[in-house]
Order: sequence, then C-alpha cells, then structure tokens
Amino acid sequence: MSARKENSMKRFKVKLHGKNFLLNLDGELKKFGFYATKFVKAENPKEAEKIAIILIHQNPNLRDTVLNEKADRPTINLEEIKEVNFLKFLAQKSTTGFTFYPEDEE
Repeated sequence: MSARKENSMKRFKVKLHGKNFLLNLDGELKKFGFYATKFVKAENPKEAEKIAIILIHQNPNLRDTVLNEKADRPTINLEEIKEVNFLKFLAQKSTTGFTFYPEDEE
C-alpha cells in the first residue's frame, strides 16, 4: 500500500455482534454470543466492516476454541460503525476485546 493511499484512509470504530459460538468453558459445551469493538483503517464503511470481521476470525483465542459443526456455523454481524478522529483511534486501538454472554440468558 502506498504512503499516499495510507494517508487518505479513514479511521472507523466498528461494533460487531457474534452469535451461535459453541464453546467449552469449564468442561461444559454452551452457546455464547459476544460484542466486540474494533478500530480499523479503511477507505469506506463497507471495507471497515470486512476488515473488522476478518480480525475477529483471525483471533486465535476465539478461532481455536469454537466447536461448531459446519452445519451450525456462528455468525458475526455489524451493530454500528462510525468514523472517528485520529486521537480517538490511537487512544482506543489497543483496548478492544470481547464481551461474551450465554445465549440462553439473552
């Protein structure tokens, strides 16, 4: 990516909602959902959403613990997206994580 293109990219705060994640916590299989916020650089909101979802899929802590069968895949959907300024992006970029909840208690 050229420096010129990098400078023209916008910064986005992307809130995602994951559902139907079969996880083994404390020896018990249970379905969980989660909320996650990612701060990404992209040319537009659609690209920012795609990048954020890829980052979630690439997270080894989540990827290596999901036990769903192929016929019962988990989903990740966009909850909210907004453009943020440089300082907000820089301050928040490293503080993003997951907030899980048991789906049967939703």
